[in-house]
This record gives sequence, C-alpha cells and structure tokens, in this order.
Amino acid sequence: MLDGTNEGDAGRDREMITRAVTRAGALRSMIADLLNLTAIDTGHFPLKRVRTSLCDIVKEAVECFRDKAAERGISLCLDDGDETMPSEPVLGDPVALRSIVQNLIDNAIKYTPKGGHVSLRLENNGVYARVAVKDDGIGMSACEKERIFDEFYRVKNEFTASVPGTGLGLSLVRRLVEMHDGRLEVESQPGHGSVFSVVLPCASCAASPKD
Repeated sequence: MLDGTNEGDAGRDREMITRAVTRAGALRSMIADLLNLTAIDTGHFPLKRVRTSLCDIVKEAVECFRDKAAERGISLCLDDGDETMPSEPVLGDPVALRSIVQNLIDNAIKYTPKGGHVSLRLENNGVYARVAVKDDGIGMSACEKERIFDEFYRVKNEFTASVPGTGLGLSLVRRLVEMHDGRLEVESQPGHGSVFSVVLPCASCAASPKD
C-alpha cells in the first residue's frame, strides 16, 4: 500500500488491511499465550481461586462470541435454558476460567465451516461441574487428538490452511484446567466434529488453594 502498487484500488487496500489486522491479532494472541505459559512454567502465574459461578462465565462467553459466530454463518447456542442451568459454584480463578471457556469456543468457531453449529452444555452433579463445547466441524483423527495439546501443534489440511492460529491455545487451556485440579477431555472423528469437555470439582469438594 505504501509504495502505491495497488494504484488506488480501494478494494485491494481494504483486503490488505483486513489481512494485516488478522495477522496482528494472531500475533497478539501468541504473545499473550506465550507469556501465560511462561508464567505457569516458572510458578509466577497469579491464580486466585474463589467461589465462582461457572454458569455465569459460560453465559458471558457465549454472548461474547455471538457476533463472531454470526459473521461466519455459524449457530452458537446453549443447550440448557437460563432457568435450568446448574449453578453450584466451583473454586476457581474467574479470569483463568473465562480464558478456558473462551478459547474452546473460539477454536470451535474457527474450525467449523459456514452453516455449522457450536453448542455448549453445562452439567453439575454437586461434586463435579462439566462444560462441554461441541461443534460439527472438520474433526480430528486419533493421531491428531494425541498431539493437539502440544505447544505450537496445529492440525494441517486444506481447511486449516486458511485458519489463523498459534497452536498454543489448547496447551494453555489444558495447563489452566490442571491448575484447577480438573481434567480436559476430547472426543472427535474426522468430518464429524469435536467435543471438548472441561471437568472441574465443585467448590464444596475442591481442595483448598495453597498460599
């Protein structure tokens, strides 16, 4: 654009600006993820566990990504109605929990083609709370599932070639879940979508956080 090779083509200029913004956003995300992973590795991640409504975090995350999903022609919804969603709190860091849920929704949207569906379900039996993020996107093979939590690993195929990403998001999610004494599960088949589930102990059953 600066050297004038676009010859005043406004459409071409807009396309290049959009690409630059997308790449800048990906770079910003990578830096943030790297800083968080380094902080976790060195024991300097400021995790503050308090009684937190996972229900509220899930609802907020869904609202946060509604516009992005709509722009891509993807349906984003909660399986449970507002009145029936379980509300037993978990013992967790609200910022970290928000990052976990938002990362999973963002991934589901990115890897689901136009016209697809992404749904969230929250379950709670008084001992454990489970958040499941389900999509009907491209899915993964058994070999790919084994590596998706490795740092910088990304599934490579014709569809993912155009999807921006750093390969750090799921690694960070797993580490944050483990710091909450929880577990991260994944079910997926090529062409049949994926389900990522975060299982966390409820506040009444969680171990007390260390000082």
